[in-house]
Amino acid sequence: MVTIQDLHKRFGENEILKGIDLSISQGEKVAIIGPSGSGKSTFLRCINYLEQPTSGTVMIEDKKFAEPNQKANEKHVASLRQEVGMVFQSFNLYPHKTALENVMAALITIRKIPKGQAIKIAETFLQKVGLANRKDHYPSQLSGGQQQRVAIARALAMEPKVMLFDEATSALDPQLVGEVLQVIRELANEGMTMVLVTHEMKFAREVADRIIFMDGGVIVEEGEPDTFFTNPKHPRTKEFLQQVGN
Repeated sequence: MVTIQDLHKRFGENEILKGIDLSISQGEKVAIIGPSGSGKSTFLRCINYLEQPTSGTVMIEDKKFAEPNQKANEKHVASLRQEVGMVFQSFNLYPHKTALENVMAALITIRKIPKGQAIKIAETFLQKVGLANRKDHYPSQLSGGQQQRVAIARALAMEPKVMLFDEATSALDPQLVGEVLQVIRELANEGMTMVLVTHEMKFAREVADRIIFMDGGVIVEEGEPDTFFTNPKHPRTKEFLQQVGN
C-alpha cells in the first residue's frame, strides 16, 4: 500500500530525516510516537509531498511521487494527494464557509463533482463524524473538537486510500479529545489504512497494529503494541516511555 525507501529530508544544513524505510500494508494502522523534533510531522508531510524529500522514494500502491530534487509535476502530485487524506494539528477550515461548504470545497474544485452531488457526499461524511446537525454552522460556532471532526470529514470525503493524522488532538482542550479519538477509532475498526503521529499512548496501544518510535530523524524501534509498551528493547525507547509515564 505505502512504501517508503531511504527517505531523507534536509532544510539547509539541518537534516531532519536521516534514512527512513517503512512499508504499510492495506488496512494497517501504524502509530508513530517520539519526542518533539524527532521528525515525525516532517515524515508525514513527505508521504503526501507537502514536503519534497531530499532523497529517497515514496510509493502509494504502485504510484511514485516525483523524484527528489526534481520539479514536481503538479497534476501528478495532485492526483496522488487525492489518495492520501491528511488531518493536521490545526483545523485549517475556511472561516467564511459552513461545515458543509468546507467539506464540499475540494470535491467541487479538485474532483470536479457537481454541486448537488457534492452536497450529498458532504452530508454523508458529516453524518459519519456525528455532525449532521451542525452542517450549517461556521467554524466560529463550533467547538475545537467539532472543527477537527469537520476536518476529518473533509479528508474522508475525498475517499483516500490512506489517512494521515498529525497530532490530531494536540490543539484541543482535554475534554474535547475523546470525541475526536472516537471518530479515529471507528475508522480504524472499519479497516481504514492510517498513519497516526500521536502523543496519546493509551490510544496508540489500543488502535494501532504497529508502534514506531522515532528519535533524531530515524526509526529507533518498532513492534506490536503490547510487546512494544511492556518490553521495549532500545534504551532510548525505554527512557521515552518512562518520561511519558507509560
